[in-house]
Amino acid sequence: MANPVTLYCMTTKKKFDVDRPEVVVLKNGRFAYRAMCPTKGKDGRDLFAYKFCSGQAHKAYLESVTSSDASTKCPSQPELTEHTEE
Repeated sequence: MANPVTLYCMTTKKKFDVDRPEVVVLKNGRFAYRAMCPTKGKDGRDLFAYKFCSGQAHKAYLESVTSSDASTKCPSQPELTEHTEE
């Protein structure tokens, strides 16, 4: 995902590049890049652009998110673990 992804805003009919877009799972089970359009809609609403992507891109996105969460974790906070009573 080092290469920028070109997305298309359907409202303004303009293309724009995003370096590291969010990857989401759609209701139909497919994966897609999701990013906020650089322009606002009517009444200042945020517009979002979507573009289908591969399962591999989704897996790489999840790995990058979990690795960034692990590196930013505060070492003074204990890790939560679930205990079961026996």
